[in-house]
Amino acid sequence: MLHHAIALATRGMAVFPCLPRSKQPATPHGFKDATTDPAIIEQWWRTDPSYNVGIATGKPSNVFVIDVDGLDAETELRKVEAIHGALPASIEAITPRPGRHVYFRWPGRPVPCSQNKIAIGIDVKGDGGYVLVPPSVHPSGRRYCWSVDSASTFAALADWPPLTAPGAAPTPIAEWRSTVASDIPEGKRDATMTRIAGHLLRRYIDPIVVLELMHSHNAMRCKPPLPSADIERIVQSIAGRELRRRQANAA
Repeated sequence: MLHHAIALATRGMAVFPCLPRSKQPATPHGFKDATTDPAIIEQWWRTDPSYNVGIATGKPSNVFVIDVDGLDAETELRKVEAIHGALPASIEAITPRPGRHVYFRWPGRPVPCSQNKIAIGIDVKGDGGYVLVPPSVHPSGRRYCWSVDSASTFAALADWPPLTAPGAAPTPIAEWRSTVASDIPEGKRDATMTRIAGHLLRRYIDPIVVLELMHSHNAMRCKPPLPSADIERIVQSIAGRELRRRQANAA
């Protein structure tokens, strides 16, 4: 374990010990004690060579992790990817559930931890979080191991919509279908049209295309239709916000 902890630290990963066959930190402050200092690391594992190896995710290690927890979570991930695009190939660890930890390059801004936000069974380990890394031993007795079928470098994932979008979870497909197939009464027109336009623009639909679609949807579904100037205002406002978001992520 010491050898692997040192190897990770030399690659810029901030490591710390967890109790043997456990996810519980072995230091008083847990992931907050994580370091790349080999002297401190050697002292920890001299205390107990069987300590598991944890890394502090986010800025301390310049990586964050998407935790896909089992076969059901893989099915949910396929649904999310069908809407928002596939995760790029990156370094992965196989977890004992079985599941996988997919490691991505930290984008230079906070990546919050979350549970089930992307989909049920899919967590994000970012700033303020940690994961066990291979060859740590799960409480079940099985080991974590690095995947030999994945990429050899950390991919970037700063702009994947499910990761950056606010809210507790992605909107179900059935809800979107109901939204666009239903009439929009007065009092809900502005909010609903804003939501639809934002959904399209966040998925890189050209703003001119979005504007034409919104005019058509307004004429068909809004009761009564909003003035054309209001539709143009909505699309222009959200398109400007989306452009600023992309520029910030690219900076």
